[in-house]
Amino acid sequence: MKILVFGSYNIDKVYSMPRLPERGETLYCGGFEIHVGGKGLNQALAFSKAGADVTVGGKVGEDGRYLTDYLEENGIGTSDIDFSGKYTGHTIIETDPEGQNQMILFGGANREITEEYCDSLLAKYADADLLLTQYETSCVEYMLEKAHSLGIKTALNPSPYVDEIKNLNFAHADILILNEYEGKSITGEADAESIAKALHALGSGEIILTLGADGAVYYNGSDYVSAPAFRVNAVDTTGAGDTFTGYCLYELLSGSAPYEAMLTGCAASAIEVTKPGAAETIPNREEVMKFLKNTK
Repeated sequence: MKILVFGSYNIDKVYSMPRLPERGETLYCGGFEIHVGGKGLNQALAFSKAGADVTVGGKVGEDGRYLTDYLEENGIGTSDIDFSGKYTGHTIIETDPEGQNQMILFGGANREITEEYCDSLLAKYADADLLLTQYETSCVEYMLEKAHSLGIKTALNPSPYVDEIKNLNFAHADILILNEYEGKSITGEADAESIAKALHALGSGEIILTLGADGAVYYNGSDYVSAPAFRVNAVDTTGAGDTFTGYCLYELLSGSAPYEAMLTGCAASAIEVTKPGAAETIPNREEVMKFLKNTK
């Protein structure tokens, strides 16, 4: 299975807080760490650990070469990353003792990607089984439309949500995978089933909606399927959605039924949130299969 992930590559600066601060409030943090991150990096890593052959496209600055080194060490192809960015994107993440977080995202090189770069990337990977992208880079809509016109199956994770996402042509995304907040923001609907059906009506063939502690749902225009989440002691929820995305999509593309695919994604994200960090805590396939076996 050949996967092309077109996405963001960030430096994550994580601050451990006694609680998340209020507006205008200053708090001392109890710890500070730097991690590799970005939704593109996280999802590529999750897809790879699930079992796929993954290549990434995108842009970083010279200060971000260790991000691509990390991907290469995990068996992911990085030869088409553009290193001409001024600054690599970075994220400031505040986490509290309950594992909840809030973030500030600086796009950096991720927002400097051009249509010409997209054309050159797709020319090399027209035989990919799937293009997966998010909304942390420039040229997302162009990339989806171009890939779709070439007959490449496409998946969009419209995250982080901004209002301009409402203007996307969702028919260019064969699979739409997103969380409940993003789904509500796009459709204005309140409950999971209404959100999924409204998203499908916008043009995407398959909808996968994550619901946090309530698991996930799938809708393709006829079948509406739900899968439960697993109860764990969450330490840090950063990267949980990206972990779910990689594992769930891998299972779907491998021929698993939607319920089994979502269950595997929920298991992978359940493991991931029990440790601090994002990319470094994405579990390998053996861990996920063992977890599923022990919870049945």
